[in-house]
Amino acid sequence: MYRIRFFLRRFPLLYWVAAFCLAGLTAVVVFGFVARAQVAAARFGTLRSVPVAARPLAVGAVVGAGDVEVRRLPAALVPSGRLAASPGRAGRTVLVPVARGEVLLAAKLAPDGEQGVAALLPPGSKALAVPVGPGTPSLARGNRVDVLASFEVADAPAGADPTFPVAVAALVLDVVPDKAVTVAVSPDEAPRVAFALAKGIVTLALTHA
Repeated sequence: MYRIRFFLRRFPLLYWVAAFCLAGLTAVVVFGFVARAQVAAARFGTLRSVPVAARPLAVGAVVGAGDVEVRRLPAALVPSGRLAASPGRAGRTVLVPVARGEVLLAAKLAPDGEQGVAALLPPGSKALAVPVGPGTPSLARGNRVDVLASFEVADAPAGADPTFPVAVAALVLDVVPDKAVTVAVSPDEAPRVAFALAKGIVTLALTHA
């Protein structure tokens, strides 16, 4: 320490030259960081406040206040159709699985006020509950099923097999274990399913969309 003070007293000019060099190097480094930050900001846009899922949200879940948080993301990373930057989206029903941290989009949530089966029903579809019976596979919301109707030979439509589909690739909206499965069918299929429920035996067959 003594030697350093002695050196500084004997060669003060070298001290100030070194100090100015260090200050200049610091300024160059800081300027480089700022320039890179400005380039990144120009590339990705300014930060925006957006609502994201605080935890994974399954289809049919009703969004609570604790399920949403607000984060600031670059504009280029914010998808179109996002909700307003407010965590107050409680009460909306999830239509499509949402991952943790994913931006909440209006298209993935049912409109305000719609909950339960009504919120999951595709536009133009009809919902019918089919009692669970022998042969019904284990089903979950979002599965697709064919609705098969079985009649006594004498009750079957003329020329038809006693067992035939009355709805194809129907979307499973809700499952009440050991009781019933609610499915979404087209307006043309709904009367056929209703007739089968009244006059025959209905079985659900799991299928792909």
